Amino acid sequence: MPHYDGRGPGPRSLLDDVAAWVESAPMAALLRRYGGALPGTGTATDLAYLEAFSAVHWDFRAGRERHETAPQPLDPEQELAVTEAALALGLGAELKPRLDHYTHVLVLGGLVASCLFRTRFAAEILAAGTRADHVTGVGGFRPLGPADLEAARLSGLHCGAFEIDAIEASLKRAFGIDGRPHIAEGGDPHREPGRSWKVATYETGRMTVRAVAAPSSVPDRRRADTVDTCRFWADEIADLTPGDSVLVVTSAPYTAFQHCDAIAHMGLPYGVAIDTVGLDPAVLPEPHFRKAHSASGYLQEIRSAIRSMRRLHYAAATAEAELAVEAARALLRDDE
Repeated sequence: MPHYDGRGPGPRSLLDDVAAWVESAPMAALLRRYGGALPGTGTATDLAYLEAFSAVHWDFRAGRERHETAPQPLDPEQELAVTEAALALGLGAELKPRLDHYTHVLVLGGLVASCLFRTRFAAEILAAGTRADHVTGVGGFRPLGPADLEAARLSGLHCGAFEIDAIEASLKRAFGIDGRPHIAEGGDPHREPGRSWKVATYETGRMTVRAVAAPSSVPDRRRADTVDTCRFWADEIADLTPGDSVLVVTSAPYTAFQHCDAIAHMGLPYGVAIDTVGLDPAVLPEPHFRKAHSASGYLQEIRSAIRSMRRLHYAAATAEAELAVEAARALLRDDE
């Protein structure tokens, strides 16, 4: 998986990491199983091929939300091969943070169940000794559906009508927060959820805890997605500076694509270190929250990782080109 520790290593290391992932033996074996092979004419071309190939063979969503997509039948041999490839490509759980201290812990939202167990996971990480200055849960004004409301009922979580309400309630439960927050907000989420935003800030004494709802970058077409929430937090809320560190908290099998998106949209632009951890929903203590992984679900998320790797590769290549231009300008100035 790509590793980014701030501006020190530069974008070249990211380009090498993405190339290694694309050209890895697990990816080659998975492609062969479905009748594909990389062109081998460069990482950008290989990523374009992978995105097109995965759209034909591994895309089962058809515009639906993840939780609305039913598993597709595969034979036992395919199930095993796909699962092994997915884990080798970085889609499994990652439980231990790399650093002892982070400037920010960023918990990614989702369904109510995800909000509950991801915020709890973040609290457990900090209780185990990792330190942080700020903890933020991010999401949007996605209306809660039947699965959300059932999860809230089973867990006794009192939340409102939107994903952001579930994130805020989950943070308060996980970190034992009482009291009222400072609220900043804009828009009307009931009429225009894609254009609305909200920041609820709790001062706990030892750190700041926030729940952030982001607007969509294309509000007339869809809700805010993971990239929108990360960008909004980074651009408008976090005040990131070079040398900061961010621990992204999510769950398998989304670790790979969300890690790449975090580097592309927070690490590279702001020069901050990005690490990502994710717990496995298949082994949660609550039976009603456990979610077994399907091979078709892994294929879908390998496609998500491919698309995020492609975005990251473009962002890193652009950053490297900009550094080369700056270096050339510096040489010209020295010659004047």
